[in-house]
Amino acid sequence: MTTRQALSPSEAHAQLGDFQVVDVRGAHEYHGPLGRVRGATLLPLPELEARADELPRGRALLLVCRSGVRSGKACDALAARGFEPVVNLTGGMIAWNEAGLPIEQTEPVSLAALVDGLVAWAAQVGARPQTEVRDELRTGLAAATLALDAPSRAGVARALELVEASFRAKGAPPDLELSLASYRRWLAGL
Repeated sequence: MTTRQALSPSEAHAQLGDFQVVDVRGAHEYHGPLGRVRGATLLPLPELEARADELPRGRALLLVCRSGVRSGKACDALAARGFEPVVNLTGGMIAWNEAGLPIEQTEPVSLAALVDGLVAWAAQVGARPQTEVRDELRTGLAAATLALDAPSRAGVARALELVEASFRAKGAPPDLELSLASYRRWLAGL
């Protein structure tokens, strides 16, 4: 293994026992609809420099994010600090999910928690402030006499439809179907 390389999800999964898996996404993503690689340690990219010493030296690190971009940056930063080998998961959790590989997920415990996760996901993927996403959903739900702040099953289902329609109108992110499927499955279980 060279100091920095990239592996496809299937290659990484086959070698998973050889790695300390480090997920560099934010906490809402780590606990979000794409889930995480089993056993992954959360270390968000903005905290990486300050917390790098928490990572083991001499053990291969598999860096993971949503699409492979942030984890690639994390690989470069860790390689510059002398960590080796560091390996980027090509395509990130989107590709991992598309390959049908096992994930861990944190299911929301309430409708309100599901809404909070949906808003955080839509804001991050759409590069918009959470307040803007929340306000847009409030407006859309009010038209149907539904509330976002005291969510009902019907309100959350409608919020999912609104988010989907908004992304389809602007250009759907690559994980739209995967993420909405998780949210709909979670809604059915609440």
